[in-house]
Amino acid sequence: MFRTNKKAAATLAGALLATLLPVAAQAAPAPVITLKVLGAFGSGCPAGTTSAQPTADNTAFSLSYSDFRVYGNDYKSCKVSIRVSVPQGWTYAVTSVINRVTPDLGWQSWARLQMNAWFTGSPWNASANNSINGPTTNLWTTMSNVGTLIYAPCNESLDLNVNNTLRVKGASSNSAELIDTDTKASTIFNVSWKKC
Repeated sequence: MFRTNKKAAATLAGALLATLLPVAAQAAPAPVITLKVLGAFGSGCPAGTTSAQPTADNTAFSLSYSDFRVYGNDYKSCKVSIRVSVPQGWTYAVTSVINRVTPDLGWQSWARLQMNAWFTGSPWNASANNSINGPTTNLWTTMSNVGTLIYAPCNESLDLNVNNTLRVKGASSNSAELIDTDTKASTIFNVSWKKC
């Protein structure tokens, strides 16, 4: 009789735990980040071809260029300023920056991406200087990790500046475009949230 009750109690406890786990595993939704492109200047971002948007889960935001394609023996650049605003009582830190390039490179060609990003009035910055050799048509991704997290001041909007230069070396049939043609994201900023 004692064993039966012990087994029944264990079964009941397991059933209760199973129903509680999905609820406990659900994290609180991240705050909503608001982005506004203040300006975009350069050959890689003609007027109306640059946008910024948060991801659906608000754990990152992306910068997208719709006309940042470079052909052989040429380069393009763009400097973008984005106003980043978050709800009262929250702050964030950028944990990594990802760049996504769609290349179309043949033999004896290469592409190089140089990126600098910084917040006005903040010590945070990130940079990348990466190259890829042809032949390739595979999506090219670069990542810049941040060593020490620097959180934005609470209850303040900051301006993020992003400067990208993309070069392609080789015949004019070679090209590279600063965008993932599937996701439509060019530069992705992953963020960590914290309450003030």
